[in-house]
Amino acid sequence: MEIVAGIASKIGEYLVEATVHQVRYLFCLNSIVDDLQNEEINLKLAEDRIKQEVEREKRNTKVTEKDVEKWLVDVDNVVEEVERLKEEIQVNKRSTRPNGWCPNWVWRYRLSRKAAKKTLVMAKLQVRGKFNRVAHLKPLQGIKLSAPRDFMSFEATKLTSYQIIEALKDEKTMMVGMYGTGGAGKTTLANMIGNEVQEQKIFDEVVKAVVSQNPNLINIQDQLAGSLGMTIQEKSSLEERAKRLHLRFTDTTKKILIILDDVWAKLDLATIGIPFGSDRKGCKILLTTRRQHVCTAMGCQSRISLNTLNEEEGLALLKRHAGIGDGDFSMNDVAKEVARECKGLPLAIVSVGSALKEKGISEWKAVSQKLKHSKLVDVEDVDVDVYACLKLSYDYLKGENTKLVFLLCSLFPEDFKIEVEDLVRYGIGLGLFEDADTIEDARNELQLLVNNLKDCCLLLDAGEQCVKMHDMVRDVALWIASTGSNVFMGKAGNGLTEWPKKDGLDHYTAISLMKNNLKELPTGLVCPKLEILLLGSESYDHFIVVPEQFFKEMKALKVLKITNGELSLESLEFSENIRSLQLINCRLRDMSSLGKLKRLRILSLQDSSFGEISEELRNLGELRVLDLRGTFISLTMVEKFPPLEEFSGDIELKIEQKSTEINSEPCFRADSLDEDAECHPQAFFFSKLRRHQIKVNHDYPKNLSRSTALRVSDIEASSLIVFKPLYRNLQFFALVNVMDYQNIVPSIDQGGFNELDCLLLCDCKDLECIIDASQQLVPHTAFSNLTQLYLTGMNSLSEIYCGANYPSSFWKTWKFYMLEDARVSADCHQQHCFNNKS
Repeated sequence: MEIVAGIASKIGEYLVEATVHQVRYLFCLNSIVDDLQNEEINLKLAEDRIKQEVEREKRNTKVTEKDVEKWLVDVDNVVEEVERLKEEIQVNKRSTRPNGWCPNWVWRYRLSRKAAKKTLVMAKLQVRGKFNRVAHLKPLQGIKLSAPRDFMSFEATKLTSYQIIEALKDEKTMMVGMYGTGGAGKTTLANMIGNEVQEQKIFDEVVKAVVSQNPNLINIQDQLAGSLGMTIQEKSSLEERAKRLHLRFTDTTKKILIILDDVWAKLDLATIGIPFGSDRKGCKILLTTRRQHVCTAMGCQSRISLNTLNEEEGLALLKRHAGIGDGDFSMNDVAKEVARECKGLPLAIVSVGSALKEKGISEWKAVSQKLKHSKLVDVEDVDVDVYACLKLSYDYLKGENTKLVFLLCSLFPEDFKIEVEDLVRYGIGLGLFEDADTIEDARNELQLLVNNLKDCCLLLDAGEQCVKMHDMVRDVALWIASTGSNVFMGKAGNGLTEWPKKDGLDHYTAISLMKNNLKELPTGLVCPKLEILLLGSESYDHFIVVPEQFFKEMKALKVLKITNGELSLESLEFSENIRSLQLINCRLRDMSSLGKLKRLRILSLQDSSFGEISEELRNLGELRVLDLRGTFISLTMVEKFPPLEEFSGDIELKIEQKSTEINSEPCFRADSLDEDAECHPQAFFFSKLRRHQIKVNHDYPKNLSRSTALRVSDIEASSLIVFKPLYRNLQFFALVNVMDYQNIVPSIDQGGFNELDCLLLCDCKDLECIIDASQQLVPHTAFSNLTQLYLTGMNSLSEIYCGANYPSSFWKTWKFYMLEDARVSADCHQQHCFNNKS
């Protein structure tokens, strides 16, 4: 009886609860609809948050997780169903209660029940929406390794390529070694083989690392990890990094080809993390080397040589790069002689052919004689004929400035991506562009020299505004710079821990020891001719301590760059001829001594720690470029700077200080800058700039890619007036959490930002539209160059263009949008602007 009573009691509870629900459906419709709407708002907020996170990850080349994609689809479906349900409720309310009474109990019950169920579904979706991660890194398979577009395939390369691919197909072969003399084209062929085996589906992934003559194991690990689309923690030990890399190679069913380029000696694969032997799984290795015995030492099962080109092939390659057509028979004989002297080495042939392009037959004959009688010292592992050919290409360069820029490139480490801007700053420091009126003119002159060197195949493209030197070309440049008027010591990236032992330094004009790990620097060095000194440790955690008397006997010094150093600027008082000073990530003392460097034109203190320097900068009358990125300065400091052409820096401007830092007097009006600029010292400083990369109250992103860029965070719109002079040629503009304005044009600028390429708006809560032409005429050139628009957290944004007549060509330039949490009106969508799903 007790059991029966308990069951009956429980059944009664369920019946009561069910009855309560049924009664609530009839009498609590409004309450149920309120719950539905609140849950819908919560779900939309959760959806917006996930969408923002997904978009951020997409910009980092990550792929959205499948469960996240399904969740977003489910949310969209439910939200659509809820909108239809709310509309149905409203329709039934109007149709069944025209006089406000006599409800239809059937539809009330049915719709209440549906609303309650949808509320429960949305609540469950919110629980499902708590993801550990929303995206993962996109695999980099299929990315092409770089190879010349105009690559000519010859019998030698075809045969070697076929042999290597067949060897890699063999299950028993774990490692293939390709060897050949310097300049034979091993790197190019290895890249082409990497692309070929991916296209043929022999390997799923191909990764590559350049080893070089002085291998840096951490750098090799980073190259391999980057090719695999992974990152290794920088703080980890070499052993821990190797374990992580080894796990990535072996914890997969994919077949991976590892290319190790330019190997000079036996390499311990286990120390790097490369699987070999029984644990290799699907991994195989292709290495390139100049030394055949390296293939033996590394245990290559297959060793294949890359032979030089035969005479006919060499002649064809030479003619192509010299611009000689097949019908020009007058040049055939002398071209054959020159090709023969190049010994079938592609690097030598390309170099000489490029140097002789558009030259007459007499110069061809002279070159042939020079190559025949060239007497060069023998250099280990290098064909002296290659040296002779590259030296000849150097001799044929037009102008001493071009030759000096070529030699400057040898001061960087082997296989290093050389930023063209570094060459600009070195060149200005050395006085190469004395006739240039501005820094931009000097930059243009330098670019012409770099283009000439690339046309002569002495420099290679290495991405945007970067170049690279073939390792043998670098060797030749250092060999050329070992004697003559320019004598260089280039030991960058050689793994040095102490200053190189040399008998005397009195004849050197340039010394490069960047990317080393010197523990200490000597004192009392006598370098009376030294004009360029480049120092720096490889790790940002290792600081080179510079002695007080280190620069005492370097009175000719013009270019100084120190990375990761600790020094007093008082030690530079002996080097009054310095024109280009770059102290990157340095700990600096005695900044008052900076004012003694009267000839300084380039000053970079990027990421360095130092005290106030505004007063010292007043004395630098020749200063044209100031780089203070990574170091916050106050806005009031900039009015004390000398008149600069280019400035990069992070400015601190607090809202509560605007009355003291920003002149809010009526004399400085937004529509009369030219008249009133002198009222505002900071604006006057900005009006003189030709290039700038400025961040206000924000240190991200680290580097802005555009030559004119402004990123402003956490200020009121009225404070933007001081930056108005920058708007006329601004290319990148970012506003983050900027208050109190409803539009960009004309409130911020009436001119229309017609040079702007990218606009980023984030958390600007008061912004209602981007262009407001409803009250006044907006110029047709407004945003005429804009190609990228990023929006995030723009809760009040309802329109892009507000006004009756917008230019018909206005939207044609807007090619890309990244929208997050942006609410855009239906009218805007009808005007073909964009919508939330663009």
